[in-house]
Amino acid sequence: MTTSDAFALVLELITWVGLLPGIVLLAAGYIRRAWASRYQETWGVIVQSPAGTDHLWFRWMDLQRELQSAPVSLDADEALELGDEVKVYFDPRNPENGRLDHPSADGRLMRILGWLLVGVGAAAAIIQLVILFSE
Repeated sequence: MTTSDAFALVLELITWVGLLPGIVLLAAGYIRRAWASRYQETWGVIVQSPAGTDHLWFRWMDLQRELQSAPVSLDADEALELGDEVKVYFDPRNPENGRLDHPSADGRLMRILGWLLVGVGAAAAIIQLVILFSE
């Protein structure tokens, strides 16, 4: 086995390791983003916990004009105070599931990693073809 044969095998491995998981991650990331696009945006208010603890909750009204509430996630808890108005995103199919972060970020990491892996796999495939035709 020559050095160019070993290099070709390594490039073949990088191609498959990059392309296959990359395509799967891209598909999952775009499906996740499409799933998150169903969320409705409304305004809510920061309220005290129903249990009387120090943890903050937020309350909003859904499309059927019913009052819903959910706890504020711990990472957003520090910047909020009682009575603050916040944008709330909720699923109309499950209006009790509200969130404060914008749903467009759903699947972003999967899409970034997917494009990165597909790029590496495609580059390895192109290099492999260049080496094949240059010999």
